[in-house]
Amino acid sequence: MTSRLFGALAGAALTALAWGSAHAEDAPRAPVDYSKPETWLCAPGHDDACAANLDATTVDAQGKRTPKPFVPAKDPKVDCFYVYPTVSKEQTTFASMAASPEVVRVAVVQAARFRSQCRVFAPIYRQMTLPGLGRVMSGAEKLDMSPGFADVRDAWRWYLAHENHGRGVILIGHSQGSIMLTRLVAEEIENKPAQKLLVSALLPGNPGFTVPEGKDVGGSFKSVPICRARDQLGCVALWSMYGEDDASNRLFGHSPGGGLVAPCVNPAALGGGRAMVKAYTSKPPSAPADAPPWVELVGQLSAECVADAQGNVLRMRIEPSTNADSLRAYITSRAAGLGPGWGWHVFDGTLAQGDMLDMAAAEIAAWSAAKH
Repeated sequence: MTSRLFGALAGAALTALAWGSAHAEDAPRAPVDYSKPETWLCAPGHDDACAANLDATTVDAQGKRTPKPFVPAKDPKVDCFYVYPTVSKEQTTFASMAASPEVVRVAVVQAARFRSQCRVFAPIYRQMTLPGLGRVMSGAEKLDMSPGFADVRDAWRWYLAHENHGRGVILIGHSQGSIMLTRLVAEEIENKPAQKLLVSALLPGNPGFTVPEGKDVGGSFKSVPICRARDQLGCVALWSMYGEDDASNRLFGHSPGGGLVAPCVNPAALGGGRAMVKAYTSKPPSAPADAPPWVELVGQLSAECVADAQGNVLRMRIEPSTNADSLRAYITSRAAGLGPGWGWHVFDGTLAQGDMLDMAAAEIAAWSAAKH
């Protein structure tokens, strides 16, 4: 994804998209029939993107390698509802309902591993595409993500009516997906019967989200609080990753003023402070051909929510390890492709994924205990 295309999302999202005219009126569109299996990237009962090989090798700071086979939950008590970020390369403004390779890939990377904790539902939706956002940035088209949101809303309603049956739900998104789920909570969940089903919402890379200064509730959500404990229920956790020394004019984590601030939750230490994170990445090209396709990095990255004059972001640090130089080169090369101001946005949903899974496990245990 180029800096130009990503810039369109960030610049516009920080103003109209998150809570303004971008969804003042939903654009007309033909509804999607979410009873059809092909409208879901991931859903129980059929072969899907989330059925990929997720076996990993755990690598610690000393370079020790330990196999970590993926084990899906046998009888999960909670569901996960995932909405993917801006990835579609289709040339139209809004994506089709095709399960394109880039859409499938991001679901594998960001959502599939949650099958160790929950049933995963991931609808295909007609998101605003990368080329469409580029045309918005150039002034050739108007920013409007309402068609994509209408699909997400309809998928959610179908899921509630046909699959939920009173089960708890963890919402998971990133970037455009987090924006969609933020609106979904505000319009379809808060102060409605569905709120009692909300286990949590994990919404990293979310521009424009705010809370009143010094408070955990209010602002973007009126009754859903910020998560401050790993087993807290009915809350939202969100962050935007930046390098420890990144002093750029950021595109995420901005506090707008007027008594409102951008919140930050460290998924590795919800109560605050710096903590080691557990990251997942694809195995490097140098790995043996028969090695598992994924690597879990432990003891090599740490994170802390840090507030400054711009706002509040999750500051990432590459810790000393036998792998530090290659890890730094990998992160720097991927992050640099987005351009100034983006920080580590591309990694928001993966460099603390192990901690997100731990958080989901603790919440599911709390949810199950509360139901008995």
